Amino acid sequence: MPSPSPTDLSARLDVLLANRIQHLVPRTARDILGCIDRAVQRWLDPHSPERQEAEARLSETTGLSAAMIRHVLPLIFREYRADRIEALCVDELGCLEVLDRFVPSTSGQKCASGPPLILHALAGNVPGAGLDSVIFSLLVKSAALVKTSSAEPVLPVLFARSIRDIDPNLGACLSVVSWPGGNATLEDLAYGRADMVVASGSDASLAAIRKRTRGQFVGYGHKVSFGLVTRESLADAEELAHKAAYDAALYDQQGCLSPQLVYVEEGGAVTPKEFAALLATGLTYWQTELPRGPVPPEVSTTIRTVRDEAEWQALAGKDIVLHASPNGTDWTVVYDADPTFVQSPLYRTIRVKPLRDITQLDGILETWRPYLEAVGVAAGPERLATLTDTLGALGVSRVCPIGTMQHPPLSWRHGGRPRIGDLVRWVGMDG
Repeated sequence: MPSPSPTDLSARLDVLLANRIQHLVPRTARDILGCIDRAVQRWLDPHSPERQEAEARLSETTGLSAAMIRHVLPLIFREYRADRIEALCVDELGCLEVLDRFVPSTSGQKCASGPPLILHALAGNVPGAGLDSVIFSLLVKSAALVKTSSAEPVLPVLFARSIRDIDPNLGACLSVVSWPGGNATLEDLAYGRADMVVASGSDASLAAIRKRTRGQFVGYGHKVSFGLVTRESLADAEELAHKAAYDAALYDQQGCLSPQLVYVEEGGAVTPKEFAALLATGLTYWQTELPRGPVPPEVSTTIRTVRDEAEWQALAGKDIVLHASPNGTDWTVVYDADPTFVQSPLYRTIRVKPLRDITQLDGILETWRPYLEAVGVAAGPERLATLTDTLGALGVSRVCPIGTMQHPPLSWRHGGRPRIGDLVRWVGMDG
């Protein structure tokens, strides 16, 4: 996708705003939602042209294996069906119709509307990241300019094309562009004209975008997630390890919901060290079913460094055990008795660490509070509510069963923020 010139980009923004007035504002949200749903149905059909083209092209742009792409595309799009989006509207806005007209409220009447133009700056770490906010933009009747990551521009373009094919008028309110980061002229123009910017990326990237943003800014920066296995759940240790391995394997551990490590409480049917061995068995299985894609040379070097350090520490007498794939760096599991939270180089590299008791987490994770996103938990029902309270107090935004970390429901509040509610402005009428 060639970078637009400043003149081209300015003209594109003018067209988007004009198309919004003509094609979005007069329509009902339910009508817009129906069009989106028809496009999503195409993406859920493995024989549709959109789906087949995505499966053919995304391995090259994302670095994920073809098997992984086939596996994750339905996971991405199944959450965008009309019934799930409407349920989210009801949860956050009260009803879908509030986007069209005033509806009764506790103190009179209220309505909600999106800004004229929302710019979406997408990250490229996992395919489909940010498509939800693009869909929500159209639903709240905002024109959407999508700036793709240079690493993965394909899926946003194909999705926009499917919207256009279903409904050309709706598609005319959505435009996808790309340019290398650091183009000050284009960034000042785009971020300066947008009424709202929704951006994902590194903290440094978000800080740079925020400086150029004229309107409201919604940013999703660096986040980390982990797994937590309680002692009573270890009666099913083999199954849990298999599920935890799936969480680490999906998207090759590239998402903010990917577990960086797994904490295992001591005193269960198997030890944390034994759980690490079971996790290695699970990753062996998923390497066959969903092979890891290629990794950059510098990442491979980092993973080998992690392995070398684990071996040297074990030789020095530390309580560390390394489990490594026999062929290359396909997967790595390190059992480490030190419970300190350590980031992973990703690409299916995961540590298992023991806990004497869950109460240790408060001190271990103190410095990580701003970055915590999700925890995949295996716990008995009698402890789950207490655990969720504890994790929420630590700053975690999502608690879910192990094995489901990488396919959250649409209602997941990324960073603890509303999904649709962040995009609208409310007007109240008293009486």
